[in-house]
Amino acid sequence: MAYEIPTLSQLTRDIRADLGAENPDALLRSDADVFGRAIAAAVHGMYGYLQYQARQLLPSSAAESTLLAWQGPFYLRGDKPKAAEQSSGSVRFTGNVGAPVAADVELQRDDGRLFVVVTGGIVGAGGYVDLTVKAAEGGFDGDTDAGVWLTLTSGVAGVDAAAQVQADGLTGGADEEDIESYRQRILSATEAGAQTGRAVDWENWALEVAGVTRAWAAPKLLGLGSMGLYFMRDDDVDPYPAPAECETVRLHLESTGAPWGEIFAMAPVAKPVNITLHIEPDTPSMRTAVTAALHDKIAAEAAPVARDASGRTVLPVAGVTILRSHLTEAISAVSGETDHVLTVPAGNVVCAVGELAELGVITWT
Repeated sequence: MAYEIPTLSQLTRDIRADLGAENPDALLRSDADVFGRAIAAAVHGMYGYLQYQARQLLPSSAAESTLLAWQGPFYLRGDKPKAAEQSSGSVRFTGNVGAPVAADVELQRDDGRLFVVVTGGIVGAGGYVDLTVKAAEGGFDGDTDAGVWLTLTSGVAGVDAAAQVQADGLTGGADEEDIESYRQRILSATEAGAQTGRAVDWENWALEVAGVTRAWAAPKLLGLGSMGLYFMRDDDVDPYPAPAECETVRLHLESTGAPWGEIFAMAPVAKPVNITLHIEPDTPSMRTAVTAALHDKIAAEAAPVARDASGRTVLPVAGVTILRSHLTEAISAVSGETDHVLTVPAGNVVCAVGELAELGVITWT
């Protein structure tokens, strides 16, 4: 049974009654009555402080300062909230052959975001040089599509004023981890218990890397002694990790994970689930609602490896199967839907290991 904290009015009433019982001849507005109100206010404040302190005992209710001061460092082995990561990639400078482009030369995107050259170079015989740049500040907003032009903030002798982002774009930017995401990592660690190298431990270690939002461990994926790990970066423009991002996670797992076997950090392979469907009533709003329902259902069940009822990876590692009946159930649950005919898929959606199902094209009939 929960402990009921008395309200201020209850405390005032009880203390007034106690004082009145001790001195029944006292006037209503006597000093004793005023004194009773003051005591009630003080006691109520102490109850509030104790209630606050009680909330600090559990990560689910603790204040941000408590999470940062001891719960995070204790449960996450000293790990703080993930810092913002800077976007980086290749940019092509053009100009006179032999013209130097020094490190720390600054460029600006149209929206004002700044980038700096990491390592300088010299314009080659072809009239250009490709150099690596990084965002001046961390954050997802630093990611930039290929083909975008960046402008030098100060002129460089013999070098054109604009440089173009190359084929792979500027990627890898990640915002600083917010406190609720940090809290969830702490809760996951407390639920998992001691970190001994179980599948869930590898997933939590991967989530320590900035930008990683979901992770699935795949023990023995590539043979005895191997540890495979699939992960996603859902806040990126392309949520499927690039090779460089896979290597970053692998190196982190090498330094934090159990010291045995080969470690493989991998991006899942997208598996679009195309739908052919007739619904009643067939209206724009109903189509929107059904699309959202199918998207959410597939996203909830999709994973590159099958999981058991507790959310742990099934061994031996296997792919996920999304039952067709679950899709029809999701459609039927949409408010206002009276009937539907799902033609495609004709059967269950069967994914191989490493495939991540996602809603594809819906054909309305």
